[in-house]
This record gives sequence, C-alpha cells and structure tokens, in this order.
Amino acid sequence: MTGYRLIVIGLLILFAGSAETSNTPSSGQSMSVRASTARMTAHTAPTRRSVSLDGVTLSILEAGTGDPVIYVHGVVTTSNIFQKYLAASSPAYRGIAVDLRGYGDSEKTPTGSNISQFVKDLIALADRLQIEKPVWVGVSMGGMILQQLALEHPSRVKALVLVSTTDGAMILDHDLPSIGNPRTNAEVSEKILLESFPAGTEQELYQPLLDRIPSWNASVLREALTSMSLFNKHGQLSAIIAPTLIMVGAKDDVATPAIAAGIQAQIAGSRLVKFDTGHFMMAEDPEGFRKVLGEFLHSLKQ
Repeated sequence: MTGYRLIVIGLLILFAGSAETSNTPSSGQSMSVRASTARMTAHTAPTRRSVSLDGVTLSILEAGTGDPVIYVHGVVTTSNIFQKYLAASSPAYRGIAVDLRGYGDSEKTPTGSNISQFVKDLIALADRLQIEKPVWVGVSMGGMILQQLALEHPSRVKALVLVSTTDGAMILDHDLPSIGNPRTNAEVSEKILLESFPAGTEQELYQPLLDRIPSWNASVLREALTSMSLFNKHGQLSAIIAPTLIMVGAKDDVATPAIAAGIQAQIAGSRLVKFDTGHFMMAEDPEGFRKVLGEFLHSLKQ
C-alpha cells in the first residue's frame, strides 16, 4: 500500500506540474496578451488640460497615441461630443478635441467667437502642441471652420473630415440681435439642438448635449451664428487637395445631402458617406460614425 501511495503522489505531482506549464503563455500567447493590453490602453478615458495661447486659453481633451487628429465642434456643442472617438484609432492615431474660445472649459473672451478667429486659434493651438500637419475633423460649424483653415493653410492639413456641414451660409436663427435679450442663450441653443434631431428621437441621445449649454453664453452664440450666416466658400473648395471624407445625415434638413454632394463635387477625390440620421450622426449612430471614420484614418496609412 505504501508503494501504491507513493506512485499516486508521484502522478499527482506530475499532473500538477503539467497543468502549471500549460498556463504559462508561449511567446505567441505573450504577443496576444500584449496586443489585448494595447487595445485596452487605446480606449482609456481622455484627459483634459488647458493650453495657453496668445490672447486666449483653450481647453482640450486628448487620448490615444500616434499621428494627431484634431476634432472641432459645432455652434451648440463642445469637445465632449467627441470623447468616445479620441482613442478609437490608437495606437495609429492620437485624438485631440478642442473647446473653441467661449465654449466649454475654454476662456470666455469679450469677442472672437467667429470662424476667422477660430481658424487662427486652431493654427496657434497646433503650433503650441508642435503639430505640423494633423488630420482635422469638424462637425457643422466645425466643418465650416476647417474649410476656411484648409484654404488659408493648405500645408497644415494632412486630411479633412467634414461632417454635417455646408459651404455656404448656415442660418439657424432668424433674430440674432435678440439673443441674450429678450431670448436667453439657453432657450435659443436648446431650440437649435432639438431641431437637429429627427422627430421622435429618444431624449437620452441628446440630453448630454443639452447639459453643456450653460458652458457658453449669449454673446458667444450670437457672434458665432452671425459668422455662420455670412459664410460662403462655394466654388472655392476645388483648391483643397488633401484627402477628404464628407459625412451627411439623410434626414438633415440644414446641412442637406444635396449640399454635401456639392462639396464632394468640388474636392477632387473626396468621398461622401450618407447616414440614416439627422444632423448629429455621432450621437444617433456612434458605431457607424466610428467605423466610417476609422476606415478613412486607416486608408491614410496605406
């Protein structure tokens, strides 16, 4: 019996050793673990910091690593609309979303909330971050800003993504002088936001955008909307030679599919993608937006 027990104990030790060895990753398994860790790191939460420029301090959100992608928001949104996309294409790309002056956590200056000044601020921001030639992504007013930036600073554009935007005037309010008195910034901004979503949209999709309205004021909104109402780059966009992706919502009645097609016709080699959404497809169809944007960014590496 004693000999039998010794044999059993010996076998148990042998099996235990075999099990331990099988749980130790091989070199291939180690690579898989590292890749998995890299994917998790790529989707870490973005961090916010302030960047001081000449005459204004801007707040930015950033995440991920790799070549820079700078995201520019619209007239009634902030950098927060891009949070989930900043690290989505890391480690190939690093996402940076800026609060334009007067918006979000950026400085509220007495004036300067207009397209021309926003362009100057963005170039100054890229200089301060030592970014020579980023990919630029702009939504609505952000897309208008980036059209002007690409025309004025072609050497500073690696590629363009123009989302829900126009190459001409975008009229979102018909009584601009009354913003602030008697109409408040909150009521005007909320009206613009709600009209940007198709009827019947669930509130949870747009509530995060409504929550950011207090981060800008009436003078900022009034100046920005005035600037948008005077915007006109129609017929000039053929000068843009950077790779360009255009996104549009089929149900968008402001930056319409017809306007998007007109922009595409002017920019040689540009690509147009239509979503079954309203103005804010990144809120209505986040996975679709991420996929289309990711494929475009990947194509730039080819």
